[in-house]
Amino acid sequence: MDEIYSKVVCRENQLNDLFNLFGDDNEPLPCSIFISGSMATGKTLCLQTVLNYLRYKYVFVDCIECYSSKIMFENILSALNDENEDVKCENLMDFINCLNRLPNNYEPIVIVFDRVERLRNMDQNLLPVLLKLREFCKLNICTILVTHLIFENFNFKFGVREPIKLYFPNYNKEELFRIIFLYQKSFVQHLLNHFDIEDETTELIEKPELFANFLNAFLSVFYRPCRDLIELKHMARLNFIKYCEPIIKGEIQSNDLTKLWRHISPILKTSLELLYLRISDMRQFKPSPGKENSESLYAKEFCLEKTLKDELSSTKTFAQSFELPYFAKYLLIAAYLASYNPPKEDKRLFMKNHGKQRKQMRQIKAKAKINEKLSTQLGPKVFTLDRLLAIFYAILEDKIGLTSNLLAQIATLVELKLIAGSKEIDLDTAKYKCIVGYDFISAIAQTVGFNIRKYLYDFI
Repeated sequence: MDEIYSKVVCRENQLNDLFNLFGDDNEPLPCSIFISGSMATGKTLCLQTVLNYLRYKYVFVDCIECYSSKIMFENILSALNDENEDVKCENLMDFINCLNRLPNNYEPIVIVFDRVERLRNMDQNLLPVLLKLREFCKLNICTILVTHLIFENFNFKFGVREPIKLYFPNYNKEELFRIIFLYQKSFVQHLLNHFDIEDETTELIEKPELFANFLNAFLSVFYRPCRDLIELKHMARLNFIKYCEPIIKGEIQSNDLTKLWRHISPILKTSLELLYLRISDMRQFKPSPGKENSESLYAKEFCLEKTLKDELSSTKTFAQSFELPYFAKYLLIAAYLASYNPPKEDKRLFMKNHGKQRKQMRQIKAKAKINEKLSTQLGPKVFTLDRLLAIFYAILEDKIGLTSNLLAQIATLVELKLIAGSKEIDLDTAKYKCIVGYDFISAIAQTVGFNIRKYLYDFI
């Protein structure tokens, strides 16, 4: 067991649970197991490690690749069939008949369905049958459903056999430190591949203490907003180069933790805005054509030369990198218009037959001071959910109904920090405020062909 624990760290309890469930070769397998947990929590890795250790016959099915039940059934039967022959299986009944034709020597068979939430869009009887597949065939077979959703999110229209549930929690800060620290050599090698470094400096960078100090600083900034191990490894790899840059140049000693923290702290906070975007923030240093680089030591240096705005080169590129859904873009535009337009001007701005507007003297004087009173410069105002939806339907040419998916996109905009407000959708009490700038919303509006200046009170 120590060998297994060394391969899969920080998952001892889950590994023990899996070993207890599978038992020995001559014991019957459980009918079905439901494994849930967030992304990158070791679900698939633990399963593969345990099944390989026990030497059970198993099949891993990626439900994204097997987008139809026919492809899924044929892949499973081809993997279970020792003879290399093409298997044809059109439906669920054919699949069960083919399983019954397999030799029954009570050999343990495990079928793992990864990303099983994709099967909810297939036949309604598919998941219920998979949960009790052992009852339909004469094999010692177990089906394992792996997903990031909880079991209650799978709505069954008729009774199902409830599986054994196993939950994989998120890694805590100490566990993340321990796991990422295992990749210390690969981080250092990645750095050495792009730097020409002297041997003395290389010895300093290869010290585990330096990498441990970096990880402590990195997780102190990134642990709260992100628990995804894959994304944390990616961001740590990028920022480790910047952390070592002053050490390579000889500007800071490797044991001077205070100066290193002052150097890396603003860079880490800036990198938070690149989280999940996977935008490259390193560029290769190249000497000018026809000139020799005076610092040959850094001829191949990769460095974080610019901050987020410099890398994205403009707010427009940054806005387009969000890749929001079509209606979410219109909801964000409506939120901006609601934040920066006076509510009393909604009728004139968004209704075709709003009547004539009399220009009073005080309005003319107010317009003369427009530079002092631009709403877009004074900051966003709070608006209600019903006003947001009213503006949304006024600017949207397509006629759509008010659905739960549409309301869920408002919560997504709040989650992305594009709108400030509550994630709870309440038509009576919910209030919001758009917190993006004019340049950002102009770039979003341009992607859907919407002229936002036409609907802003400041530009009338």
